[in-house]
Amino acid sequence: MSQLPGVQSRLVRVYVLAVVFLAAGALLVSATANSTIPDQLPNGWLGVAALVALGFLLQLTEHRLEVGTAATGSIAFIVHIGAVLVIGPTWGAAITACSYGLAHAVMRKRPLRIAFNVAQHVLSVLAGAWVYTSLGGEFPPEFSEQLVVPFAGLVISFFTINSAAVSAAIALSERRRFDEVWLRNTGDLVGYDLVASALALGIAWLYMRSGIMGIAFVVLPILFLRHTYLVNVQLQATNRELLELMVKAIEARDPYTSGHSQRVSEVARTLAREMGLHLKEVDNIAIAALLHDVGKIYEEFAPLLRKEGKLTPEERQIMHSHPARSAELVGTISNLRGYVHKCVRHHHENLDGTGYPDGLAGEQIPIGSRIILVADTTDAMTTDRPYRKALTYERVVEELDKFAGRQFDPRVVAAFKRSAMVRRLVAGGRQVQEEAAFAQVERREQLAAR
Repeated sequence: MSQLPGVQSRLVRVYVLAVVFLAAGALLVSATANSTIPDQLPNGWLGVAALVALGFLLQLTEHRLEVGTAATGSIAFIVHIGAVLVIGPTWGAAITACSYGLAHAVMRKRPLRIAFNVAQHVLSVLAGAWVYTSLGGEFPPEFSEQLVVPFAGLVISFFTINSAAVSAAIALSERRRFDEVWLRNTGDLVGYDLVASALALGIAWLYMRSGIMGIAFVVLPILFLRHTYLVNVQLQATNRELLELMVKAIEARDPYTSGHSQRVSEVARTLAREMGLHLKEVDNIAIAALLHDVGKIYEEFAPLLRKEGKLTPEERQIMHSHPARSAELVGTISNLRGYVHKCVRHHHENLDGTGYPDGLAGEQIPIGSRIILVADTTDAMTTDRPYRKALTYERVVEELDKFAGRQFDPRVVAAFKRSAMVRRLVAGGRQVQEEAAFAQVERREQLAAR
Protein backbone atom coordinates (compact mmCIF):
# COMPACT_ATOMS: atom_id res chain seq x y z
CA MET A 1 0.00 0.00 0.00
CA SER A 2 1.47 3.30 -1.08
CA GLN A 3 2.38 6.49 0.69
CA LEU A 4 3.45 9.95 -0.37
CA PRO A 5 7.12 10.86 -1.06
CA GLY A 6 8.56 14.26 -0.15
CA VAL A 7 6.33 17.25 -0.87
CA GLN A 8 7.97 19.75 -3.24
CA SER A 9 5.73 22.09 -5.20
CA ARG A 10 3.05 24.58 -4.23
CA LEU A 11 0.51 22.71 -6.33
CA VAL A 12 1.24 19.54 -4.36
CA ARG A 13 0.80 21.45 -1.10
CA VAL A 14 -2.63 22.68 -2.19
CA TYR A 15 -3.57 19.14 -3.15
CA VAL A 16 -2.34 17.76 0.19
CA LEU A 17 -4.32 20.35 2.18
CA ALA A 18 -7.45 19.52 0.16
CA VAL A 19 -7.07 15.82 1.01
CA VAL A 20 -6.53 16.65 4.69
CA PHE A 21 -9.68 18.82 4.89
CA LEU A 22 -11.71 16.22 3.00
CA ALA A 23 -10.58 13.47 5.40
CA ALA A 24 -11.37 15.61 8.44
CA GLY A 25 -14.86 16.32 7.11
CA ALA A 26 -15.49 12.65 6.30
CA LEU A 27 -14.38 11.58 9.78
CA LEU A 28 -16.67 14.19 11.37
CA VAL A 29 -19.64 12.95 9.36
CA SER A 30 -18.85 9.34 10.30
CA ALA A 31 -18.53 10.21 13.99
CA THR A 32 -21.87 12.02 13.92
CA ALA A 33 -23.59 9.03 12.33
CA ASN A 34 -21.95 6.48 14.65
CA SER A 35 -22.24 7.11 18.39
CA THR A 36 -20.49 3.91 19.54
CA ILE A 37 -17.90 4.50 22.27
CA PRO A 38 -14.92 2.21 23.02
CA ASP A 39 -16.51 0.93 26.24
CA GLN A 40 -19.18 -0.73 24.08
CA LEU A 41 -16.64 -2.26 21.68
CA PRO A 42 -15.06 -5.75 21.84
CA ASN A 43 -12.22 -5.67 24.43
CA GLY A 44 -12.98 -2.00 25.13
CA TRP A 45 -10.24 0.61 25.26
CA LEU A 46 -7.58 -2.07 25.69
CA GLY A 47 -8.57 -3.58 22.35
CA VAL A 48 -8.33 -0.19 20.65
CA ALA A 49 -4.87 0.37 22.16
CA ALA A 50 -3.72 -3.10 21.04
CA LEU A 51 -4.80 -2.47 17.44
CA VAL A 52 -3.11 0.94 17.44
CA ALA A 53 0.09 -0.63 18.77
CA LEU A 54 0.08 -3.42 16.19
CA GLY A 55 -0.58 -0.98 13.33
CA PHE A 56 2.18 1.28 14.69
CA LEU A 57 4.74 -1.55 14.79
CA LEU A 58 3.90 -2.75 11.27
CA GLN A 59 4.08 0.80 9.92
CA LEU A 60 7.62 1.12 11.27
CA THR A 61 8.60 -1.61 8.80
CA GLU A 62 7.55 0.39 5.72
CA HIS A 63 9.48 -0.38 2.55
CA ARG A 64 10.28 1.31 -0.74
CA LEU A 65 7.71 0.44 -3.40
CA GLU A 66 10.09 0.41 -6.33
CA VAL A 67 13.76 0.85 -7.03
CA GLY A 68 14.41 4.48 -7.89
CA THR A 69 11.29 6.00 -6.36
CA ALA A 70 10.69 7.78 -3.06
CA ALA A 71 7.21 6.30 -2.59
CA THR A 72 6.93 3.75 0.22
CA GLY A 73 4.43 1.19 1.44
CA SER A 74 3.67 -0.89 4.50
CA ILE A 75 1.48 -3.79 5.61
CA ALA A 76 -0.20 -1.91 8.45
CA PHE A 77 -3.34 -1.71 6.29
CA ILE A 78 -4.09 -5.33 7.27
CA VAL A 79 -4.66 -4.24 10.86
CA HIS A 80 -6.70 -1.20 9.82
CA ILE A 81 -9.07 -3.16 7.59
CA GLY A 82 -9.48 -5.71 10.40
CA ALA A 83 -10.17 -2.89 12.87
CA VAL A 84 -12.90 -1.47 10.62
CA LEU A 85 -14.60 -4.86 10.47
CA VAL A 86 -14.81 -5.38 14.24
CA ILE A 87 -15.05 -1.80 15.51
CA GLY A 88 -16.71 0.09 12.66
CA PRO A 89 -15.67 2.97 10.39
CA THR A 90 -15.23 5.80 12.92
CA TRP A 91 -12.98 4.01 15.39
CA GLY A 92 -11.33 2.05 12.57
CA ALA A 93 -10.38 5.39 11.00
CA ALA A 94 -9.24 6.71 14.39
CA ILE A 95 -6.99 3.66 14.91
CA THR A 96 -5.61 4.16 11.40
CA ALA A 97 -4.87 7.83 12.05
CA CYS A 98 -3.19 7.15 15.40
CA SER A 99 -0.95 4.32 14.22
CA TYR A 100 0.19 6.14 11.08
CA GLY A 101 0.62 9.47 12.84
CA LEU A 102 2.66 8.01 15.71
CA ALA A 103 4.85 5.90 13.41
CA HIS A 104 5.62 8.80 11.06
CA ALA A 105 6.37 11.06 14.02
CA VAL A 106 8.84 8.50 15.39
CA MET A 107 10.43 8.23 11.92
CA ARG A 108 10.66 12.05 11.88
CA LYS A 109 8.74 12.57 8.67
CA ARG A 110 7.82 16.09 7.61
CA PRO A 111 4.57 17.42 9.14
CA LEU A 112 2.83 17.93 5.79
CA ARG A 113 3.78 14.43 4.68
CA ILE A 114 2.45 13.01 7.95
CA ALA A 115 -0.80 14.93 7.52
CA PHE A 116 -1.29 13.68 3.96
CA ASN A 117 -0.54 10.03 4.68
CA VAL A 118 -2.84 10.03 7.71
CA ALA A 119 -5.59 11.81 5.77
CA GLN A 120 -5.52 9.62 2.67
CA HIS A 121 -5.56 6.45 4.77
CA VAL A 122 -8.51 7.76 6.78
CA LEU A 123 -10.32 8.49 3.51
CA SER A 124 -9.48 5.02 2.21
CA VAL A 125 -10.82 3.37 5.37
CA LEU A 126 -14.04 5.40 5.41
CA ALA A 127 -14.66 4.89 1.68
CA GLY A 128 -14.10 1.17 2.07
CA ALA A 129 -16.45 1.01 5.06
CA TRP A 130 -19.16 2.88 3.13
CA VAL A 131 -18.93 0.44 0.20
CA TYR A 132 -18.93 -2.45 2.67
CA THR A 133 -22.19 -1.37 4.31
CA SER A 134 -23.73 -0.52 0.92
CA LEU A 135 -23.16 -4.14 -0.11
CA GLY A 136 -24.83 -5.48 3.04
CA GLY A 137 -21.86 -5.78 5.39
CA GLU A 138 -22.27 -5.41 9.14
CA PHE A 139 -20.06 -4.30 12.06
CA PRO A 140 -18.96 -6.68 13.50
CA PRO A 141 -19.40 -9.12 10.61
CA GLU A 142 -21.06 -12.49 10.43
CA PHE A 143 -18.41 -14.85 9.07
CA SER A 144 -20.32 -16.61 6.29
CA GLU A 145 -20.41 -16.70 2.50
CA GLN A 146 -22.49 -13.49 2.56
CA LEU A 147 -19.38 -11.64 3.77
CA VAL A 148 -17.39 -12.28 0.57
CA VAL A 149 -18.93 -9.57 -1.64
CA PRO A 150 -19.02 -6.78 1.00
CA PHE A 151 -15.45 -7.55 2.06
CA ALA A 152 -14.25 -7.55 -1.57
CA GLY A 153 -15.92 -4.15 -2.02
CA LEU A 154 -14.19 -2.83 1.10
CA VAL A 155 -10.76 -4.01 -0.05
CA ILE A 156 -11.08 -2.83 -3.66
CA SER A 157 -12.39 0.63 -2.72
CA PHE A 158 -9.75 0.96 0.02
CA PHE A 159 -6.87 0.28 -2.39
CA THR A 160 -8.41 2.35 -5.18
CA ILE A 161 -8.65 5.47 -3.01
CA ASN A 162 -5.23 4.88 -1.45
CA SER A 163 -3.34 4.30 -4.70
CA ALA A 164 -5.17 7.06 -6.59
CA ALA A 165 -4.52 9.65 -3.87
CA VAL A 166 -0.80 8.89 -3.66
CA SER A 167 -0.32 8.52 -7.42
CA ALA A 168 -1.95 11.90 -8.01
CA ALA A 169 0.44 13.52 -5.51
CA ILE A 170 3.49 11.88 -7.13
CA ALA A 171 2.28 12.79 -10.63
CA LEU A 172 1.89 16.43 -9.59
CA SER A 173 5.23 16.48 -7.78
CA GLU A 174 7.26 14.82 -10.55
CA ARG A 175 5.20 16.19 -13.49
CA ARG A 176 4.44 12.72 -14.77
CA ARG A 177 1.29 11.11 -16.12
CA PHE A 178 -1.10 9.79 -13.48
CA ASP A 179 -1.71 6.45 -15.20
CA GLU A 180 2.02 5.80 -15.53
CA VAL A 181 2.66 6.54 -11.85
CA TRP A 182 -0.33 4.47 -10.77
CA LEU A 183 0.76 1.44 -12.81
CA ARG A 184 4.36 1.69 -11.64
CA ASN A 185 3.55 1.92 -7.94
CA THR A 186 0.50 -0.35 -7.95
CA GLY A 187 0.64 -2.86 -10.82
CA ASP A 188 3.20 -5.25 -9.33
CA LEU A 189 1.64 -5.03 -5.85
CA VAL A 190 -1.99 -5.83 -6.66
CA GLY A 191 -1.68 -9.57 -6.09
CA TYR A 192 0.45 -9.11 -2.98
CA ASP A 193 -1.99 -6.62 -1.44
CA LEU A 194 -5.07 -8.72 -2.23
CA VAL A 195 -3.54 -11.81 -0.64
CA ALA A 196 -2.36 -9.81 2.37
CA SER A 197 -5.77 -8.14 2.83
CA ALA A 198 -7.35 -11.56 3.39
CA LEU A 199 -5.37 -11.68 6.65
CA ALA A 200 -7.57 -8.80 7.86
CA LEU A 201 -10.40 -11.33 8.07
CA GLY A 202 -8.15 -13.48 10.23
CA ILE A 203 -7.44 -10.55 12.53
CA ALA A 204 -11.15 -9.75 12.82
CA TRP A 205 -12.16 -13.38 13.46
CA LEU A 206 -9.45 -14.05 16.05
CA TYR A 207 -10.03 -10.68 17.74
CA MET A 208 -13.71 -11.50 18.20
CA ARG A 209 -13.14 -15.14 19.22
CA SER A 210 -9.96 -14.99 21.30
CA GLY A 211 -9.56 -11.35 22.21
CA ILE A 212 -6.32 -9.42 21.93
CA MET A 213 -4.08 -12.47 22.19
CA GLY A 214 -5.73 -14.01 19.13
CA ILE A 215 -4.11 -11.39 16.92
CA ALA A 216 -0.69 -12.94 17.60
CA PHE A 217 -1.58 -15.92 15.40
CA VAL A 218 -1.85 -13.61 12.37
CA VAL A 219 1.38 -11.72 12.92
CA LEU A 220 3.69 -14.46 11.61
CA PRO A 221 1.93 -14.82 8.22
CA ILE A 222 1.97 -11.03 7.90
CA LEU A 223 5.70 -10.86 8.53
CA PHE A 224 6.31 -13.74 6.09
CA LEU A 225 4.48 -11.88 3.30
CA ARG A 226 6.47 -8.75 4.02
CA HIS A 227 9.76 -10.67 3.96
CA THR A 228 8.87 -12.31 0.62
CA TYR A 229 8.12 -8.96 -0.99
CA LEU A 230 11.24 -7.27 0.38
CA VAL A 231 13.48 -10.08 -0.90
CA ASN A 232 12.09 -9.48 -4.40
CA VAL A 233 12.62 -5.70 -4.14
CA GLN A 234 16.19 -6.13 -2.89
CA LEU A 235 16.96 -8.58 -5.71
CA GLN A 236 15.77 -6.04 -8.29
CA ALA A 237 17.89 -3.34 -6.66
CA THR A 238 20.97 -5.57 -6.63
CA ASN A 239 20.58 -6.48 -10.31
CA ARG A 240 20.19 -2.84 -11.28
CA GLU A 241 23.24 -1.82 -9.23
CA LEU A 242 25.36 -4.57 -10.84
CA LEU A 243 24.37 -3.39 -14.31
CA GLU A 244 25.21 0.22 -13.42
CA LEU A 245 28.55 -0.84 -11.92
CA MET A 246 29.45 -2.68 -15.12
CA VAL A 247 28.52 0.34 -17.23
CA LYS A 248 30.58 2.68 -15.03
CA ALA A 249 33.59 0.37 -15.34
CA ILE A 250 33.34 0.52 -19.13
CA GLU A 251 32.93 4.29 -19.24
CA ALA A 252 35.96 4.77 -16.98
CA ARG A 253 38.08 4.08 -20.08
CA ASP A 254 36.80 7.19 -21.80
CA PRO A 255 37.01 10.49 -19.85
CA TYR A 256 34.56 12.13 -22.26
CA THR A 257 31.69 9.68 -21.71
CA SER A 258 31.57 9.46 -17.92
CA GLY A 259 27.90 8.98 -16.98
CA HIS A 260 26.91 8.81 -20.65
CA SER A 261 24.87 5.59 -20.49
CA GLN A 262 22.93 6.64 -17.40
CA ARG A 263 22.05 9.98 -19.02
CA VAL A 264 21.01 8.23 -22.22
CA SER A 265 18.87 5.84 -20.18
CA GLU A 266 17.07 8.70 -18.41
CA VAL A 267 16.41 10.60 -21.65
CA ALA A 268 15.26 7.40 -23.41
CA ARG A 269 12.89 6.58 -20.54
CA THR A 270 11.45 10.09 -20.67
CA LEU A 271 11.01 9.99 -24.46
CA ALA A 272 9.28 6.60 -24.26
CA ARG A 273 6.90 7.97 -21.64
CA GLU A 274 6.26 11.07 -23.73
CA MET A 275 5.33 8.85 -26.68
CA GLY A 276 2.78 7.00 -24.54
CA LEU A 277 4.42 3.58 -24.68
CA HIS A 278 3.35 0.85 -22.30
CA LEU A 279 5.03 0.89 -18.88
CA LYS A 280 6.84 -2.42 -19.40
CA GLU A 281 8.18 -1.27 -22.76
CA VAL A 282 9.36 1.98 -21.17
CA ASP A 283 11.33 0.01 -18.58
CA ASN A 284 12.85 -2.28 -21.24
CA ILE A 285 13.92 0.69 -23.35
CA ALA A 286 15.56 2.31 -20.33
CA ILE A 287 17.47 -0.91 -19.60
CA ALA A 288 18.53 -1.24 -23.25
CA ALA A 289 19.71 2.39 -23.22
CA LEU A 290 21.75 1.76 -20.08
CA LEU A 291 23.44 -1.24 -21.75
CA HIS A 292 23.70 0.05 -25.32
CA ASP A 293 27.51 0.47 -25.14
CA VAL A 294 28.51 -2.52 -22.95
CA GLY A 295 30.24 -4.15 -25.95
CA LYS A 296 32.95 -1.50 -25.66
CA ILE A 297 34.36 -3.49 -22.75
CA TYR A 298 36.22 -5.64 -25.32
CA GLU A 299 39.91 -4.83 -25.65
CA GLU A 300 39.80 -3.76 -29.32
CA PHE A 301 37.75 -0.70 -28.37
CA ALA A 302 40.11 0.51 -25.60
CA PRO A 303 42.60 2.43 -27.80
CA LEU A 304 39.79 3.89 -29.88
CA LEU A 305 38.02 5.22 -26.79
CA ARG A 306 41.24 6.88 -25.56
CA LYS A 307 42.11 8.39 -28.94
CA GLU A 308 41.66 12.17 -28.95
CA GLY A 309 41.62 12.71 -32.70
CA LYS A 310 39.18 11.50 -35.33
CA LEU A 311 39.09 7.80 -36.17
CA THR A 312 40.52 6.33 -39.38
CA PRO A 313 38.16 4.39 -41.70
CA GLU A 314 39.52 1.11 -40.32
CA GLU A 315 39.04 2.27 -36.73
CA ARG A 316 35.55 3.50 -37.54
CA GLN A 317 34.70 0.05 -38.92
CA ILE A 318 35.78 -1.51 -35.62
CA MET A 319 33.73 1.02 -33.68
CA HIS A 320 30.68 0.22 -35.84
CA SER A 321 30.79 -3.34 -34.51
CA HIS A 322 30.03 -2.24 -30.94
CA PRO A 323 26.18 -2.52 -31.20
CA ALA A 324 26.49 -6.18 -32.25
CA ARG A 325 29.11 -6.86 -29.55
CA SER A 326 26.90 -5.13 -26.97
CA ALA A 327 23.90 -7.22 -28.05
CA GLU A 328 25.98 -10.40 -27.71
CA LEU A 329 26.73 -9.57 -24.08
CA VAL A 330 23.16 -8.53 -23.31
CA GLY A 331 21.91 -11.78 -24.84
CA THR A 332 23.84 -13.78 -22.26
CA ILE A 333 21.34 -12.57 -19.63
CA SER A 334 18.23 -14.71 -20.06
CA ASN A 335 15.61 -12.14 -19.04
CA LEU A 336 17.11 -9.52 -21.40
CA ARG A 337 16.86 -11.66 -24.52
CA GLY A 338 14.25 -10.57 -27.01
CA TYR A 339 13.17 -6.92 -27.00
CA VAL A 340 16.04 -5.48 -24.93
CA HIS A 341 18.57 -7.44 -26.98
CA LYS A 342 17.06 -6.13 -30.25
CA CYS A 343 16.96 -2.53 -29.02
CA VAL A 344 20.67 -2.70 -28.14
CA ARG A 345 21.69 -4.30 -31.45
CA HIS A 346 19.83 -1.79 -33.62
CA HIS A 347 20.42 1.48 -31.75
CA HIS A 348 22.61 2.79 -34.60
CA GLU A 349 20.22 1.93 -37.45
CA ASN A 350 19.09 5.01 -39.40
CA LEU A 351 15.50 5.50 -40.50
CA ASP A 352 16.53 5.56 -44.19
CA GLY A 353 18.47 2.28 -43.95
CA THR A 354 21.99 3.77 -43.97
CA GLY A 355 22.82 2.74 -40.40
CA TYR A 356 24.55 -0.31 -38.95
CA PRO A 357 24.99 -3.20 -38.20
CA ASP A 358 22.11 -4.62 -40.32
CA GLY A 359 20.96 -1.70 -42.47
CA LEU A 360 17.36 -1.84 -41.21
CA ALA A 361 14.97 0.94 -42.22
CA GLY A 362 11.69 2.47 -41.03
CA GLU A 363 9.41 0.22 -38.98
CA GLN A 364 11.93 -2.63 -39.23
CA ILE A 365 13.86 -0.81 -36.51
CA PRO A 366 12.40 -1.38 -33.01
CA ILE A 367 10.88 1.82 -31.60
CA GLY A 368 13.19 1.40 -28.60
CA SER A 369 16.23 1.55 -30.88
CA ARG A 370 14.91 4.69 -32.59
CA ILE A 371 14.43 6.32 -29.18
CA ILE A 372 17.89 5.29 -27.97
CA LEU A 373 19.47 6.69 -31.14
CA VAL A 374 18.02 10.13 -30.44
CA ALA A 375 18.96 9.98 -26.74
CA ASP A 376 22.47 8.72 -27.53
CA THR A 377 23.11 11.30 -30.26
CA THR A 378 21.84 14.24 -28.22
CA ASP A 379 23.99 13.29 -25.24
CA ALA A 380 27.03 13.08 -27.54
CA MET A 381 26.21 16.51 -28.97
CA THR A 382 25.91 18.07 -25.50
CA THR A 383 29.24 16.60 -24.30
CA ASP A 384 32.59 18.35 -24.78
CA ARG A 385 34.93 16.55 -27.19
CA PRO A 386 38.61 17.21 -28.03
CA TYR A 387 37.59 18.46 -31.47
CA ARG A 388 34.51 20.57 -30.46
CA LYS A 389 32.61 22.12 -27.57
CA ALA A 390 29.25 20.85 -26.37
CA LEU A 391 26.25 22.18 -28.30
CA THR A 392 23.37 24.09 -26.73
CA TYR A 393 19.87 22.62 -26.50
CA GLU A 394 18.74 24.91 -29.33
CA ARG A 395 21.53 23.69 -31.63
CA VAL A 396 20.69 20.10 -30.76
CA VAL A 397 17.07 20.68 -31.82
CA GLU A 398 18.27 22.18 -35.10
CA GLU A 399 20.34 19.06 -35.81
CA LEU A 400 17.48 16.75 -34.96
CA ASP A 401 15.13 18.66 -37.27
CA LYS A 402 17.73 18.63 -40.03
CA PHE A 403 18.08 14.84 -40.00
CA ALA A 404 14.49 13.89 -39.04
CA GLY A 405 13.12 11.46 -41.59
CA ARG A 406 16.59 10.36 -42.65
CA GLN A 407 18.52 9.42 -39.55
CA PHE A 408 15.91 10.01 -36.83
CA ASP A 409 12.27 9.03 -36.49
CA PRO A 410 10.24 12.29 -36.77
CA ARG A 411 7.87 11.07 -34.03
CA VAL A 412 10.75 10.66 -31.60
CA VAL A 413 12.11 14.09 -32.55
CA ALA A 414 8.68 15.62 -31.96
CA ALA A 415 8.51 13.98 -28.51
CA PHE A 416 12.01 15.33 -27.75
CA LYS A 417 10.98 18.88 -28.66
CA ARG A 418 7.71 18.97 -26.71
CA SER A 419 9.03 17.39 -23.50
CA ALA A 420 9.99 19.88 -20.81
CA MET A 421 11.56 17.03 -18.82
CA VAL A 422 13.87 16.12 -21.71
CA ARG A 423 14.97 19.73 -21.98
CA ARG A 424 15.83 19.78 -18.27
CA LEU A 425 17.72 16.48 -18.54
CA VAL A 426 19.72 17.64 -21.56
CA ALA A 427 20.50 21.02 -20.01
CA GLY A 428 21.32 19.36 -16.68
CA GLY A 429 23.67 16.91 -18.36
CA ARG A 430 25.57 19.73 -19.98
CA GLN A 431 25.82 21.57 -16.66
CA VAL A 432 27.23 18.45 -15.00
CA GLN A 433 29.81 18.16 -17.77
CA GLU A 434 30.85 21.80 -17.28
CA GLU A 435 31.15 21.37 -13.51
CA ALA A 436 33.22 18.20 -13.96
CA ALA A 437 35.54 19.95 -16.42
CA PHE A 438 35.94 22.92 -14.05
CA ALA A 439 36.76 20.56 -11.16
CA GLN A 440 39.34 18.77 -13.32
CA VAL A 441 41.06 22.08 -14.15
CA GLU A 442 41.12 22.97 -10.46
CA ARG A 443 42.75 19.65 -9.56
CA ARG A 444 45.41 20.14 -12.24
CA GLU A 445 46.17 23.66 -10.94
CA GLN A 446 46.44 22.34 -7.37
CA LEU A 447 48.84 19.60 -8.46
CA ALA A 448 50.94 22.09 -10.43
CA ALA A 449 51.17 24.37 -7.41
CA ARG A 450 52.67 21.62 -5.21
